[in-house]
Amino acid sequence: MSWTSPFSLPGYWYKGNLHCHTTQSDGLATPEESVRWYQERGYDFIAITDHWVLTRGCPEPDGARDGAFVTITGAELHGKGYHLLALGLSALPDEALADSPCEIAAAVRASGGLAYAAHPYWTGQSSADVGAMTGIDGVEVFNAVCEKMDGLGHARVHWDDLLSQGRRLTGLSVDDTHWKHGSHGTGYVMVRAATLTEAAILEAIAAGHFYASTGPTIQDLRIVALPDGRRALKVCCSPCATITFYAKGPAGRRFTAPAGEALHSALLPLRSEQVFARVECQDHAGRIAWSNAVMLEDVPGID
Repeated sequence: MSWTSPFSLPGYWYKGNLHCHTTQSDGLATPEESVRWYQERGYDFIAITDHWVLTRGCPEPDGARDGAFVTITGAELHGKGYHLLALGLSALPDEALADSPCEIAAAVRASGGLAYAAHPYWTGQSSADVGAMTGIDGVEVFNAVCEKMDGLGHARVHWDDLLSQGRRLTGLSVDDTHWKHGSHGTGYVMVRAATLTEAAILEAIAAGHFYASTGPTIQDLRIVALPDGRRALKVCCSPCATITFYAKGPAGRRFTAPAGEALHSALLPLRSEQVFARVECQDHAGRIAWSNAVMLEDVPGID
């Protein structure tokens, strides 16, 4: 397996929120109101993910409104000690299995869906608890409503612990809006897909061809050769105060802009003992963009 940068792929960047509650469960806006709110603010897609309610997506762009927009099939599933964000599934799992996250994740995958550990810090899960959830595709590295309510929206430690163990998990940034805590319009993903259809968006998300953000833009991410022949991961981004590369343990590095200035790029030399490398770009307002991780065993030429 070799790593492919989504920035090298043909297609387009599409913006979406993958976690949204409505009056079908504990949200205050209807599904129609939710779709309208995001579409009017320049999003390309959302997933409506009510608790144990399957909301089927609109697979092709909706031509009834100005601007193309699709919805992604979704639901939020949960049991004792965990919540699971499910996308693209064809049917809900049997709720009798709710207290077995592995069986729920397996059922989601068997129905053609993707499964993500939702807000694990807020739920009270350790990284070991999340690691025991076999069959998941990734984690919510940032959940806006959990951050706004309790300061428990980040899950970078959970993510990095599992990446360090070789788990191939991607990271989502989501609103998890309930339309009553002011989280809508905060966390989103930028997906590189060939077309704006539900199938193409889900295929790209499954392949990790996206980045997550609350504001900054990642403009490029690729492997480059250094003058001495070593490989490095280089990122280019919108103006930021810090660019931080994360790897196993202390093997990453943070770059900080001088006072009154901004960073637009940085690079990290790669070594096999780092296991993985991912980057966070934080702007002067404190907003962050997260790349997905590059698993270094997928990059030729690293010692």
